[in-house]
This record gives sequence, C-alpha cells and structure tokens, in this order.
Amino acid sequence: MEELKNIAPELSKLKKENAFGTPRGYFDDFPARMQMKLEAEKNVADKQEFKIINLLKPALGLAASFAIIFMLVYIPIKTFIPQEQIIQTTVSNDYNDQFHTILEELDENSFFSLLESNDTEENFSDDDLVAYVSSNFSAYEIFEYTDK
Repeated sequence: MEELKNIAPELSKLKKENAFGTPRGYFDDFPARMQMKLEAEKNVADKQEFKIINLLKPALGLAASFAIIFMLVYIPIKTFIPQEQIIQTTVSNDYNDQFHTILEELDENSFFSLLESNDTEENFSDDDLVAYVSSNFSAYEIFEYTDK
C-alpha cells in the first residue's frame, strides 16, 4: 500500500467500493416483467406468416447480384471488342503459323530464287480482291478507308 501512495498518491486516496448496483425493487417484480416480454415476443412470432417469398429472398438476391455482375462485365467486353475482331485475331494467328511452317520447310536455294525472281506482277480478278478485303478488314475499317 505504501508503494501505491508513492507512485500515485491521488489514486490511493480513492475509496474501495463497488460502483455498480441494481435499482431498488428491481427483483421484486422481475418474474412478472419477464413473463410479459416472453408473451409479447410469442405474439409477434405468431403474427408473422412464413410466405414463400421469405424463403426465396436470399436466392433471388444472389441471382440478381450475379446478373448485375454479368452485365457489368459482359456488355462492356462485347461493346469494346467486336466478335469480328476476335475471329480476325484467331485467323491471323493461323496464317502466321502456316507462314512459319512454310519458312521452316524452305531450303536456302529455293529461298534465294524466290527473292531474285521478278514475278511481282500478278493479276487479281475483282472477285479475288473482294474476297481478300472482306476476309482481312471489318465493315467499319472498309467504311473508314472509303470515306477518306
């Protein structure tokens, strides 16, 4: 106790008594008050009807959240990346793979003969040109180039 007086003299002056207590007469009518609360809760529970909507609310909320997430992700992707561009990318990758396989199979003599040949004049028909343009450009790119 002497040590407490040395360390905290103000704290040692406080009385040691319980600051917590119950109000006077609290336990006199406690059983009657508890019974009234229990009956009130029972009446509220009886009034609530268990409808099917109460059972479906969690499932409907989950379905709605999935639908919102799907729309927030799918619609912008579909808007900004048109399907033709996705198809073109896969087609161009196939052409690149075919080109690489042709180059791997080509020997040196054939390669140099191709470089030295002057067969640069090729006659394309209108159908060949239309097929090339339609397979390599989207309708938007064709419109963009014809507008200029």
